[in-house]
Amino acid sequence: MAALTATCWTVTIEDRAIWGKKKRNRCKLVSNTGARFYPSSGGWPLPTSLGMVRNVDYVIITQGLYPPSGATGAAGSIRWNYVATEHSIHGYWETGATSTNNAAPVMQGELPTTWKPSAFSSAGSSVMYVEAVGW
Repeated sequence: MAALTATCWTVTIEDRAIWGKKKRNRCKLVSNTGARFYPSSGGWPLPTSLGMVRNVDYVIITQGLYPPSGATGAAGSIRWNYVATEHSIHGYWETGATSTNNAAPVMQGELPTTWKPSAFSSAGSSVMYVEAVGW
């Protein structure tokens, strides 16, 4: 069972800007995962540079890789968090909020090693948009 790696992403830089002394790249990441599964530790690594020349200070996840509406039913959705020390994203199941109960979302723990992105096969589910900040 192969784990998801940084090479599972295709990166397209959609916009570049310099704010203050930092470079900011808005990137479109498309997963080309095949039959790969969520890693057992360290989350899903991101490509090293994300269009930066020297270093990536941090990444802001703006949208992506959420299951399409109705795909998980009562299971909820996925929340992605960037972990700078590992330069990876960690996925967490989130449950509780529905259109009828207005409950606060509850984190249920990190994704299991049996999860794979191809579980959400509808259009757009394999795309993530991030903003990389660095130089």
